[in-house]
Amino acid sequence: MQDLKDTLRENAEFLQEQEKTIAARLALLPKGSIRLKKIGAEAYHYLQYRKGRAVKTDYIGKEVPLLLRSSLAERERLEKELRRVREGLRSLRSGRTAETDLTDPLLAILRKLTEKRLWDAGLEIIGSWCFLLYQKHLPMKKYPMRTEDLDILVPWPFKGKPFDLGAYLQRLGFSQHFHPDGSMFFTGNRMKVEFLTRERRDTAKPQRYVKEIAVTPQGLRFMEILFVEPMVLKVGKGIRAKVPAPSAFLLHKLIIATRSGRRNKKEKDIRQAIYTAKFVLAEKTETAKLRQLWGGLPRKWKAKVKRSLDQAVDIVPLEEGVIRRLQDLLS
Repeated sequence: MQDLKDTLRENAEFLQEQEKTIAARLALLPKGSIRLKKIGAEAYHYLQYRKGRAVKTDYIGKEVPLLLRSSLAERERLEKELRRVREGLRSLRSGRTAETDLTDPLLAILRKLTEKRLWDAGLEIIGSWCFLLYQKHLPMKKYPMRTEDLDILVPWPFKGKPFDLGAYLQRLGFSQHFHPDGSMFFTGNRMKVEFLTRERRDTAKPQRYVKEIAVTPQGLRFMEILFVEPMVLKVGKGIRAKVPAPSAFLLHKLIIATRSGRRNKKEKDIRQAIYTAKFVLAEKTETAKLRQLWGGLPRKWKAKVKRSLDQAVDIVPLEEGVIRRLQDLLS
């Protein structure tokens, strides 16, 4: 539908706004790097920076003020973020991220899941398409997002009515494939559809085949949290989508960002978690739900969340205030 397509078109506007914000903050920060010079037993610190074509050196003293160190560290984070933003803008201008119309097959899937009452059976949209749906149907600020993967969470045991979902996807033009562990995924229409569920206690056992919907989801760790108090969004006329509670979504993203197998998705996981946190912290109901979920997390899961938050300032420097509020809430 048009509103989903509009979200994808808002990337350039968001990136231009971020470019201006970062440039304004950089203008107020010192630039350069600290150099150490030893004379005999004494150590002296200098700030070295460029001014035009010339390299300038200013004497700091025997000690480097903490404010200077923190300001230079902030500049380094912001310059890295500015490079990322400008690369995104160049990509949009060159057409390398030309919009792909993924919404037609997506909406066909959502419509069928609504018609067959599979949301009532516990299926949920998770991952990046969930984040996009949040932006369009909750009072959240728009952030750039580009994904071709549709992740569908399947509960176990499954208690819904039978519907051959695998066959339906193939009728839409998707091809069926298998992971080495025997779980299924489907590709076609320039997108990929994955089915996920919580990991079996005995990981040596094969993936469970859900005969009612004729798919074999891939079992993964940390999925349990996504089943806690999900919400149903109205996507369009006669179309619904069940998604995790935003508070559960952000905790899950922060947890899985620490996994070694997701190193290439770590930055995206943390960004989506922090952007979702802005909504959660502004909504009393979601904030209370976040506290409740946090209180029930295992100690090791909490350690993963804290580790991701410690790294978040480097990844999303413009949202440092949100990150600090989240750390205080989850301390």
